[in-house]
Amino acid sequence: MKRSFFGRLKAGVAARAKGFVRRTGALLGLSIMLALAGCGGGSFTDMFSGIGPGADQPVQDQAQQEQPPVAPGAGNKVALLLPLSAPGATGRVARAMKNAAEMAMIDAGKPDITLVVKNTAGTTSGARMAAQAALAEGAGLILGPLKAENVRVVGEEARLRNVPVIAFSSRAEVAGNGVYLMSFLPSSEVDNVVRHAARSGKKRIAALMPESDYGRVVARALKDAARKYGATIVAEERYVRTAYGLQAPARRIGQTIVSGGADALFFPEGPKLLRAGAQALGAAGVAPNTAQLLGTGLWDAPAIRTIGFVQGGWYAGVDPRLVNHFANKYRQTYGGTPPRLASLAYDATSLAIALKRYGGFNEAAITNPEGFQGMNGLFRFRRDGRIERGLSILKVTPTGPVVVAPAPSRFGY
Repeated sequence: MKRSFFGRLKAGVAARAKGFVRRTGALLGLSIMLALAGCGGGSFTDMFSGIGPGADQPVQDQAQQEQPPVAPGAGNKVALLLPLSAPGATGRVARAMKNAAEMAMIDAGKPDITLVVKNTAGTTSGARMAAQAALAEGAGLILGPLKAENVRVVGEEARLRNVPVIAFSSRAEVAGNGVYLMSFLPSSEVDNVVRHAARSGKKRIAALMPESDYGRVVARALKDAARKYGATIVAEERYVRTAYGLQAPARRIGQTIVSGGADALFFPEGPKLLRAGAQALGAAGVAPNTAQLLGTGLWDAPAIRTIGFVQGGWYAGVDPRLVNHFANKYRQTYGGTPPRLASLAYDATSLAIALKRYGGFNEAAITNPEGFQGMNGLFRFRRDGRIERGLSILKVTPTGPVVVAPAPSRFGY
């Protein structure tokens, strides 16, 4: 890579993102605005596959089925697979993600890729057909789809052609074997907040966790993070996800906190049950700020700020300034406020542009350990397909989240 390019990149980022994004290494072609103007040619083609909810027939083109695997990084086509015709909120999110991907292409100036959009209709058969069509057209990288069950079938098709997939599911079990997850994984949120808590002297953690798939995921992540950062889980209680089911577990955890056995409480729950849990903890004698409250992305909701007990609690997330930067840009381009997932499509498309120009669509480039900077900050992919994010530590306040520790600028923190 030429130094002159990085000079333009640095200047573009400084001017357009006001210093929020820094270059992290040799492969960092990705920034908040991806300042790549004047660096090659490419086009955006909106080629919907026409798959509808009832179009479940398999692709019959024999030539398509017999095409040999392609070499990683071959070609310049990148397929974006989304449930564009799915009903309700799913379809609305998908269309916003398509807009965000198009915005990334425009911001790149003249990218070296052609983006081909395919509609999965939100079904596994639709996802498989969309993947087959994209691969038949020569896609060297697939972005999407959205749902875990659809990611599985797309991954199966892509592996037959040796084509990597960067998907948007938050279900970690679908990662691996060439599938990478560009999503907000609970494990990354837990890792970041426990790191900050431990470094702030809060190393004796009590945990109050839901008896659910999500609860089991964050429980494993908490154990891993505690071991990694020298913290101890001094007490752990599980609860059925009802206000009544919270009462006895919260009282038992409360006794541990009141006795001085814990200086932090990990409580990964949404607003409704956080409020019920706060009442139960208060009844057990736990006053606000007796222990440092720790949460996850479930706390990233406006209703959290209305719960007095949670004020001052910490959770890991994207710097609100970055969130607002993307939302404002999207609003100026398309109108309306984008769903948070739209920023993932922007980052995935920007990453595809950077990979094509500086490494190709291959495992070594995708899993570069120095990582990348995007609209949601620092990230990198592990070889098992899961994403690691360097997140800000946010504090709950009555007026919204406030950054108490900025996101790291590089990995190795």
